Amino acid sequence: MSLTDWLSERQPAPPPTLARRLAALGADGVSDGTASDTAEGAGSVRSRLERAGLTALDAARAAPGRERESAWALLMADALLTYAAEAALDEDDPDAALEAMMARAAAPDR
Repeated sequence: MSLTDWLSERQPAPPPTLARRLAALGADGVSDGTASDTAEGAGSVRSRLERAGLTALDAARAAPGRERESAWALLMADALLTYAAEAALDEDDPDAALEAMMARAAAPDR
């Protein structure tokens, strides 16, 4: 399933700013909506959301002096990782997917 299709099923729909960021995940080649979008593959909905969420989390962590502007990156990380966790529930082994995602989020050297 493509990221765009998966997101279109979410209720309530994401706020406009988040929706634009999520649409960019599909527009920049991270998601192509092809058969490579398997639950286990690098192109799964969960893995794309997770990668984007961890990138946002790293940006928030790297903010000099934990400036107030880093709050936006942290909020984006929260939204993306929440969606990633929701997408993990659609996988064959959601417990394993969630545990692996949490371990990657906690790893200091991603």
